[in-house]
Amino acid sequence: MRKKRKKIKFIFLFSVLAIVAVLLIPLALKSENLRGIKDKVEEAFNGGQFKDSYNAKSLIMTDLSNDEDFIYKCPEEQQLPASLAKLYVIEYASTFVELEDVIWANPEALALTKEGSSVANIEAKKYSIHNLFAAMLVPSGNDASYVLADYCGGILFPEAKTSNERINGFMKNLNTYMQNQGYKDTVLYDPSGFDTGARTTVVDLKAVVKKLLENQWFREIVSQTSYTATLPDGVTQTWKNTNTFLDPSSEYYNENVIGVKTGSLSDDYNLVVLYKMHGKEFLICSLGSQSNSSRYDDVNYILKTINESGYLKGN
Repeated sequence: MRKKRKKIKFIFLFSVLAIVAVLLIPLALKSENLRGIKDKVEEAFNGGQFKDSYNAKSLIMTDLSNDEDFIYKCPEEQQLPASLAKLYVIEYASTFVELEDVIWANPEALALTKEGSSVANIEAKKYSIHNLFAAMLVPSGNDASYVLADYCGGILFPEAKTSNERINGFMKNLNTYMQNQGYKDTVLYDPSGFDTGARTTVVDLKAVVKKLLENQWFREIVSQTSYTATLPDGVTQTWKNTNTFLDPSSEYYNENVIGVKTGSLSDDYNLVVLYKMHGKEFLICSLGSQSNSSRYDDVNYILKTINESGYLKGN
């Protein structure tokens, strides 16, 4: 009789658990709000390496209010930076030039712009450093990168006689600077990022972007759909932002995205996004997506997760 009661109790308990599972499993699969829980479970078993969760080769999402990383995939794996290299170039240059400095765009430096590059249509005339930073960040102008590196290299190596010598000297010092700043897994050879030998990680990108975000001028530049620069001669030049999240005509437009930058080279598509939600800012760095749309789809999914996460809202 006792064995029969135990058997009845076991059957009853099993039935209850089965009913709960039937009710909760579909909810877990459909509810975006539970994605954070799924990530935490996967993190416990896989160390946060979500091999199949995102198209990007490497990715990280950080709550900047407390510097906590909530989503990450191969964060220390080196990838091709492409135009995101410009972020390191600007951060380094800003340590010894002023925004108001006016320089002449050297035709020799402009001639180094490679075929197929994204350009800001920089001409052999005067520009402020502020103009050049915007030209590098908004339309991702490779031509502006060479002009800036040539000028900075001239400051660092006044004895250099050619643009190549000045730019090479600048890049050598930049790599030393990055190592000293803790960007230990980043190495760059070209100031525009048009270089398949360069490498960086989402961890290093997170660090350099956080530093740049301390500057209001940087925030103002990267947050605009299009940017109109007033040049030293009074002429204005307008550039359209390459970040599709900032384009009101795009299906990916999101009014809560407030920067930062895109980058692509060969078959790698990169994206850094600053997102404002729940009264906080979130930084997403993504490297190595296979297509233009997949990099936005990855980040778009993360933005939806942030929106619907009760934990992130209250954290």
